[in-house]
Amino acid sequence: MLPRMNIAVLGSGVVGQTLADGFLGHGHHVWRGSREPTRSRLGSAAGARAQVGTFAEAAAADVVVPRPAAGGGSRKLELAGADALAGKVVLDATNPIADTCRCTACCASSPPSTTP
Repeated sequence: MLPRMNIAVLGSGVVGQTLADGFLGHGHHVWRGSREPTRSRLGSAAGARAQVGTFAEAAAADVVVPRPAAGGGSRKLELAGADALAGKVVLDATNPIADTCRCTACCASSPPSTTP
């Protein structure tokens, strides 16, 4: 049996909820980070292994999963704060489905092909 982890899912949408539910289903403690923690759907139904807080509060977990919505993953990491993320494992849950990438970090010099 694998050790139980303290995992933060940054984002309160459907994909973030699905990720959190999956981690909870495997016995992990899950933090949900949100801009509006009081509106998050994770809470009492998940029991004591689930907590909701701001991005910075959630980033106290050992593993951080920023759930990018419309390119917002990097913004969520900024809101969590560099100090809170120092030394953490960050899992990128990005699933690029746009026709073109709008990223300036990796695609500025070579835009991705839209040919299947």
